Amino acid sequence: MANPAPARSISLHPEDWIRTAHVRLARHGIESVRVEVLARDLGVSKGSFYWHFRDRSELLEKLLARWEDGELQWLNAEDGAGAAMRWAKFVERAADPERMRVEISMRAWARGDERVAARVAAIEARKARLIADVLRDVGFTQAAADSASEVVLLICLGWLDRATPDRHSQPANGSLADLLSDFILAASARSAASKA
Repeated sequence: MANPAPARSISLHPEDWIRTAHVRLARHGIESVRVEVLARDLGVSKGSFYWHFRDRSELLEKLLARWEDGELQWLNAEDGAGAAMRWAKFVERAADPERMRVEISMRAWARGDERVAARVAAIEARKARLIADVLRDVGFTQAAADSASEVVLLICLGWLDRATPDRHSQPANGSLADLLSDFILAASARSAASKA
């Protein structure tokens, strides 16, 4: 009788589990981020998870912190850049299909977890400030910049709401990037006309 194949020997680190959890979150939602599923994705036993984490809750906290750190790193990196560059980076990130999948999953997770909702809301507030700062830099008043920033965020949230995992709301007449670009041009023209 043949001996069974030896167990796969892999040296995993906590980041391997977090990265795999991030992929699962983006593609299938928070419900799919389960220890046994991640172990299968990584090709290891479920028991190896517990070398790195106490439980699933600790992994989810680290997953949330990873997302939050990535968002803050991007938002902080934009400080000091010109208005056009900050707007271009915002549009690029907002319209990226992979980031949209993550945003959809994060918002779904936030609907069922107040702690996640608070952290998602804090990141959203930072995005609103970035947008308002860009708009002020191109000539909007503080009040107009704050109002337009809210509209931009609502456009992005509406786009996400319409999105599905397979089709990211690409209407025949354009993309989210096109819509945001058209919005800033129209809003800038209106702001300039009101000052004339």
